[in-house]
Amino acid sequence: MCTSCFGVPPTPGSSSGMDRRDFLRLGGAGLTGVALLGTAGGVALARTGSSLKAEFAAAAKETRVPVELLLAMGYVNTLWEMPPPDASPYVEGDLHGRGAYGIMQLLQTPTRNTLGRAARLTGLSAQVLKNNRAANVRGGAAVLSDIVGKSKPKDLDGWQAAVAEYGGTGLYAVEVYETLRAGAALTISTGERLELPAQEGVEVPQVPTTRGRADYGRASWRPAYYGNYTNANRGAARIDKIVVHVAQGSFSGTINWFQDRRANASAHYVVSRRGRVAQCVRNEDIGWHAGWWTTNKQSIGIEHAGFVGNPRSFTRRMYHSSARLSAYLCRRYNIPVDRRHIIGHHQVPGCPGAGGGVSCHIDPGRYWNWHGYLRLIRRYK
Repeated sequence: MCTSCFGVPPTPGSSSGMDRRDFLRLGGAGLTGVALLGTAGGVALARTGSSLKAEFAAAAKETRVPVELLLAMGYVNTLWEMPPPDASPYVEGDLHGRGAYGIMQLLQTPTRNTLGRAARLTGLSAQVLKNNRAANVRGGAAVLSDIVGKSKPKDLDGWQAAVAEYGGTGLYAVEVYETLRAGAALTISTGERLELPAQEGVEVPQVPTTRGRADYGRASWRPAYYGNYTNANRGAARIDKIVVHVAQGSFSGTINWFQDRRANASAHYVVSRRGRVAQCVRNEDIGWHAGWWTTNKQSIGIEHAGFVGNPRSFTRRMYHSSARLSAYLCRRYNIPVDRRHIIGHHQVPGCPGAGGGVSCHIDPGRYWNWHGYLRLIRRYK
């Protein structure tokens, strides 16, 4: 995360990391202690100890969206946590400036404004939708219901196209329906236990293969918009670092952001919690990920889905998959497996007005297991 540019001229903005206490303090009912009552025509806010499960159920009943679908979307988006509004606000040129808010990741960018759509549908302000957990869940459900229209699908599979439109990409529907099929269970930071039973018979949608082939054999090719990186012809003599990032968002949401022409940001690879790898920029080209041009020119950036402040973002499958990728890069470009050459984004300088040696980046954060990660890279190398 960074408030400076990512390989392009600086754009003012703010971003912050979240530790587990921040999630508890700012997320969910802990932020405002309110739940929503009434409809768009007569919304009231009443103090209550509402549970997230109850908030999903209320939103599902009001909008006629299956509660299982809302639960799966919330799990894919943020692992059912409510990030504060400054987790990933829109900042052009910021790797993590996707303009996504809350459990339902309502968007507010120059190209998409599902936050504004949710405000119109619910009668709630954008500020409430950004800050209040129950409002955010209700707003996301309202948008999905509006996408489908008055005639609601009879089964979960009938919602696939609407889910893809909500997330802005078919990859989002894949993640949601994989979660529906597998089920999910988690105790969130407020202490509440949520469970989504596996939905038998659910089909995971197929996403058309993008033309082209990834440099890394285990990756799918999901190219970034051509204006979000620099064409180059780099080889082993010019690449000597790997920069580890945390996306402040989902796998599909991160890829979608790199494909947005207004992003002015990109990383070479994105790794999901399930261990899936996508390549968005060719190794030989310069990704706009580090926030410092010198580092951009000599490095490869790897994004990891999740949030800096949520340790559950970093799964065993993610670590192993990312380590295999890093081992491949180390072999191909003769990169030493040490902390001088495999670095965190927080080690990269680049804060406007703070001098060349100061960094304002914080990812991958204190929950990233550097010792275990480097050990795995050495094993796979």
